[in-house]
Amino acid sequence: MAGKQIVYHTIQESKDGASLEELAAMDQEIAAFRESIATAKANEKLLKVNLAAVNATVSIEELRSQIMVLGTDKVEILDRLGRLQSGDVKPVPAEEKTEANKAWTSWSKKAASRKRMCLEMWSYCTEQLPKDQTKQELWARNYLTTLENRLS
Repeated sequence: MAGKQIVYHTIQESKDGASLEELAAMDQEIAAFRESIATAKANEKLLKVNLAAVNATVSIEELRSQIMVLGTDKVEILDRLGRLQSGDVKPVPAEEKTEANKAWTSWSKKAASRKRMCLEMWSYCTEQLPKDQTKQELWARNYLTTLENRLS
């Protein structure tokens, strides 16, 4: 072997060790603890199942609030049904619906186009602002001027 080795030996007295009776008592105690752990785990599992069942049920307060909401919905629907059954409301023909949808689409496109043009013009106008004026001030001034013109 290359190198030295040092080995330490401790003196062990036999009076520090446990007797056979003490070891047997410890084994019984360990077995009792294992049984109590198994029982505790079984109880835990049962309690988890019960907790899941309790959480799955709806509370009385929630049920009452849902009943109130459904009651108001029922009244509204019955009122609407009564108006429809009375004949005051006439059904709209499919052709008229399609015409209205086409008109809506057309006007929506025109409105979006006009909005885009307005924003472009606004950006052109605000590019040349004097240094002492902000975009918000110009907008407020133009808005107030427009309101005054409409009122007079």
